[in-house]
Amino acid sequence: MYQLLIKNANIIDGSGKKPFIGDVAIESGKIVSVQATISTSAKTTVDAKKMVLAPGFIDSQNHSDSYWQLFSNPGLHSLIAQGYTTLLVGSSGTSLAPLISNESLRSVQKWQSTSGLNVNWRSFKEYTDQLSIMKFGSNIVSLVGYSTIRRGLLGDSIHPPTQAELETLLSVLDTSFQEGAVGVSVGLQYSHELNITDVELVAIAELCAKRGKLLAASLRNEDVNVINSARELTALAEQTGVNLKVSHLKIRHKSNWPLLTELLDSFESAYHRGAKVHFDCYPYTYTWQPLYTFLPNWSLEGGRTHLLERLNNEETRKRILSSLTNHPANLAALIIASTANGLKVNGKTISQIAQSMSMTSEEAILNLIKNGGATTLVFDESLDMGTVMILCNHSLSFIGTNGGGFDLPHGDKLVHPRSFGTAPKFLRQVIDSKSISLEEGIAKLTSRVAKTIGLKSKGLIASEYDADLVLFDPTKIDSKASVANPYQFPIGIEGVWINGEKVVQKGVPTGTLEGKYLKS
Repeated sequence: MYQLLIKNANIIDGSGKKPFIGDVAIESGKIVSVQATISTSAKTTVDAKKMVLAPGFIDSQNHSDSYWQLFSNPGLHSLIAQGYTTLLVGSSGTSLAPLISNESLRSVQKWQSTSGLNVNWRSFKEYTDQLSIMKFGSNIVSLVGYSTIRRGLLGDSIHPPTQAELETLLSVLDTSFQEGAVGVSVGLQYSHELNITDVELVAIAELCAKRGKLLAASLRNEDVNVINSARELTALAEQTGVNLKVSHLKIRHKSNWPLLTELLDSFESAYHRGAKVHFDCYPYTYTWQPLYTFLPNWSLEGGRTHLLERLNNEETRKRILSSLTNHPANLAALIIASTANGLKVNGKTISQIAQSMSMTSEEAILNLIKNGGATTLVFDESLDMGTVMILCNHSLSFIGTNGGGFDLPHGDKLVHPRSFGTAPKFLRQVIDSKSISLEEGIAKLTSRVAKTIGLKSKGLIASEYDADLVLFDPTKIDSKASVANPYQFPIGIEGVWINGEKVVQKGVPTGTLEGKYLKS
């Protein structure tokens, strides 16, 4: 007798192969048989009624750690409800360990206020030991954030590391690899990583290649210089042989959207020359980012303390305002998602706030940055859906949320709808557009991510693989989450299992926590 038997499913096994109708048997948390018909009885039998049965989705770009949701909301309901059974955290240069000085944890403050946060770890091992005794809504694997290490050693310094400092950075990074990190992330567009040198990048990539670890890096620039930024990373992959994932690839602002063909050519050319390169993206036209990232790079050097000094200086404040006046983004239309200091502005546009304060939109932005804390986050509709879907459908792409796991409700704070609807929204578009096959879309969410990260027992419906599964109705699956109302679970997902235990029933999390931290 099996633990679980799912019968009459339209099985899309994650490999990219054609679907087939069949049965799947699970025992002791593992898939033990996949056949056209299985007659053996089971403790629990589910009639799939020819709905799609897929492997559990794997989120290749997740921030549930930096939003502190691993500890405040370990159920991670918004992610498990859309079928993400495994999450890759430690993204965008930031992880919660190692904490080599008091400066280290401040690397998360662009997403989550560090005031009142309590930790009982320093090393990456101590951190993951803590995660290992916890249960989560989804499985967790983690990168180590380079900014967390770099800031812990160099603080707010903007000078390149000396040779001795670089050797220390690499030593801490290598130790974190040995303690279970599946790779390292680098967020090149953030204030403390803007000045990462080519020497540093090559050293990081060479260490990753030597240890067989993933390098996840975002582009330095996602608008007018997006091509050069992409070539910087693809050349790095070719030079060092590192396994590279470019994080949340996009082209921002209408004037730059025609660069898509050249952008994709940079990835395809490198891939065909042997580079191990992929990228992830999400099916939304809105970004969700710290408000300070709209400021000129020079104003961000040295971190928030130095930024506030520049805002308080009349001459440098005027220079910053001038830069904002010429910014390619529609700054007036930015929507405030949240502020650290609880200002009553969530859901309002910069234009609305500026009018209420009798100032320009540019002045309102500086006022919010100064008084709203380091974690003032905004939505910016700067992407083109046609471009976004070409990226999502590309053969080298994965579909990651770049979000976190949140619960219902969450006060007046807004989160990006991708935290609740990425996978269902993508699958709905795949099914309706027929631009790629559904089995190709499922592979982007499952086996291809698992292979890149190194998750050997996940991503496929096959014997001896973990019984992480998603059952959905292809005629109904869709996201309901929006910018105005993100806190809505998707529709059309009939069931989600982790290790053969049901964690979502008809679109609603059951409350069962079957996810665990997975060591490298």
